[in-house]
Amino acid sequence: MKGHFKHKIHWWRLRSEWYRKRLNVKQPPFFINLEPTGYCNLRCTVCSYKQDRGKGYIETDLAKRVMDDAADFGVSQIRFFLAGEPIFHPRLAELIIYAKHKGLLTQVHTNANYLDAKRAEKIIESGLDAISFSFDGETREDYEAIRVGGDFEKTLVNIIRFLELKKERDLDYPHVTFQIIKPYKQGDPFKPELSVEFKEQFKGLPIDNFLVLYPFAWPGQDDKDIVRPLGMKYFPCPVLWQSLSVAWDGRVLGCCGDLNGIVILGDVQRDKLKDIWNGEQIVTMRRLHVEKRHKEISLCRECDAVFVRFHPVIRDLKDLITGSWNSL
Repeated sequence: MKGHFKHKIHWWRLRSEWYRKRLNVKQPPFFINLEPTGYCNLRCTVCSYKQDRGKGYIETDLAKRVMDDAADFGVSQIRFFLAGEPIFHPRLAELIIYAKHKGLLTQVHTNANYLDAKRAEKIIESGLDAISFSFDGETREDYEAIRVGGDFEKTLVNIIRFLELKKERDLDYPHVTFQIIKPYKQGDPFKPELSVEFKEQFKGLPIDNFLVLYPFAWPGQDDKDIVRPLGMKYFPCPVLWQSLSVAWDGRVLGCCGDLNGIVILGDVQRDKLKDIWNGEQIVTMRRLHVEKRHKEISLCRECDAVFVRFHPVIRDLKDLITGSWNSL
């Protein structure tokens, strides 16, 4: 996804405030996670979401008010996902179009189980900037062991059809990321790549990026024994310096990993994003992270996002050189 120049400037200015560990952030968040619905059709083994904070759909008027507020504040992007499956929202395409009208970049993250031809066409016609497909497993056995309730073949067909529709229209958008989580066995070298045979199924189709990830240890919400290699250096979690996450009912959750609403930072039905962004609660969380006291926050106590291999500016510069960060 090619962002506008002003969004690129915004990204780097915001990152610089994170590098410098500023508690009161002058720049607005780069993106808002705006959850279309709390309902998800799957029970994935790698996900902490309990689906017990309500399964409703965000009201169109509320979603538009949030986007108005985001645009006025200077936010660059709306990401239409959080915990629920976004494509179930009957007016998702309308919300994407509205965000585009407000000058906001747009992204959808979907499991694609129900991404039929009609939904695919609406999403493509909306002008969506980026879409990522969460598809965990190269075989039916691996996929359905993780994506409990999912259908390997059906979902694969849905994704390929979406890509074919994009290709038929000869469109540069949306930027497409194909994401797979692979298990990690301690002591074994992890190879963040997919087999040639699996990728061959997408030959000639417009996928911009294949992304292979480790399973994620959901902060403060999951007792699963997740194994993944960690860095040895400590650096405050970037989430507190880059985004806010708005649930379908208007509550602003602690972070994009707070799927179950452990920490509530505010409510967009009564609070402005600007007030939440540098409100007392999130500033306190930033301070505890800077002071290496993140374990005093219930949400962050077991999260490993604070452990890195090297200073994040090195990774960001690498992404800048390779162009990888343009998919944000």
